Amino acid sequence: MLIAFSILLILVLGFIGLALDVGQVIGRKTELQNLADNAALAAAAELTGTPEGLLAAVAKARSSASDRSAWRRRMDGAILSEASIRFASAAHAPANEWHAAGAVPDAAAALFVRVDTQASEPSLGKVATAFLGAWSPALRTLDTGARAVAGRSSLHLTPLAICALSASPASPRTNAALLPAVELLEYGFRRGVAYNLLKLNPNGPAPEHFILNPLGQPGVLGPAMEVGDASVLPFVCSGTVLYPRIGSAAVHVHRPFPAALWPAFNARFNQHAGSGCHPVTAPPDTNIRAYPNTASNWWMTNAPDAPSALSTGNPLLSVADPESNATPPGVGSYGPLWSFARAARYSGVKPAGGYLPFATSDWAKLYPALPAAPAAKSGYPATPPYLTLAFQTAPTGNTGMAQRRLLHIALLACPVPAGSDVLAQVRGIGRFFMTAPATNGVLSAEFAGLVAEGALLGPAELLP
Repeated sequence: MLIAFSILLILVLGFIGLALDVGQVIGRKTELQNLADNAALAAAAELTGTPEGLLAAVAKARSSASDRSAWRRRMDGAILSEASIRFASAAHAPANEWHAAGAVPDAAAALFVRVDTQASEPSLGKVATAFLGAWSPALRTLDTGARAVAGRSSLHLTPLAICALSASPASPRTNAALLPAVELLEYGFRRGVAYNLLKLNPNGPAPEHFILNPLGQPGVLGPAMEVGDASVLPFVCSGTVLYPRIGSAAVHVHRPFPAALWPAFNARFNQHAGSGCHPVTAPPDTNIRAYPNTASNWWMTNAPDAPSALSTGNPLLSVADPESNATPPGVGSYGPLWSFARAARYSGVKPAGGYLPFATSDWAKLYPALPAAPAAKSGYPATPPYLTLAFQTAPTGNTGMAQRRLLHIALLACPVPAGSDVLAQVRGIGRFFMTAPATNGVLSAEFAGLVAEGALLGPAELLP
């Protein structure tokens, strides 16, 4: 029994030693995985498509690792060298397409970061064994590591696309009464003026509007199911598309945007019944006050006509179109004005602080109307009506999210090639403010300027 016990004791001690050493390695690997995950997420949050964003991402990753995160039982921070931080344009890019921050060929496309602790110098994963080294000198030290990839896989872009009204991102709209000042046009749209986004076409008399494929990658025509109503509905509700960037690539669009999907826009006004949207994934705006032109407390002396009645002719344009300076019939015909954004003055070079706005005293020159041009009543509020308490209504029953009424919409180079499913070029992204709930064939939205694609990046997330 003593002999058998002695033999078994050696085996038991060997297994205990093996368990202790393997446990150390597994524990270190777990710590390093937590460290890599945290560092990758911290870095990905800084990626905005600019060289400065890359440098900030490296600094954030190293700062995250140096904190007392999860390394060495939360007692020490780790020194993560730049060699372990790499960037690429796709989460699953091959090894030769992952670059250091200073060697990235196109910062605008580098929206994914990989943190590999095994590439860090000095090594973070070396574990001194207590028992395995007795069996072999090669086992006296074991090396482990972890890798994490993070990035942004979505854009805050509504899967509705319309035609740009002109090819110029910034051009002047001359009005003799305003000279020497001229109004800014951005791809033909005027800030502060509402348009029916479902009734425009700069190249013909029939409305042109499209589904922007929310699932397919830019440059590729996706299958029909990706632009089906059931597939697109959740993305209309959330106002997102599931790819990280467009860049210079063409996008898959499907014509027309279906009438069945317009109720989904109204979740922003806390109208979820019949919309197909859920208030958790598609919350209302914090201000659901509609700005119909018949409102008793409208801030102008005359209420402009509804934007649904504005688009006529060939091409199909609003009376606020880029070329027209004639006095429109009726009392207005411009749609809600300055609910969210003011008209802006054109400048050949965009000022550092942004284009300067016009004053309410310029309304009569900007928007001639019969029988009289509009003027401010007791005074236009110091902040746009959307932000002014007197013009706000909070949602009931559901928690609101600020500026949910803003739609970021791709402005296409038109005419778009014929066909139901085609590739189209995106000229820019317009920011439109919904002035009232949508109805069948009417999506009233006030133009609030252009927005850079890099400002619409979705949240950073860990990727498999």
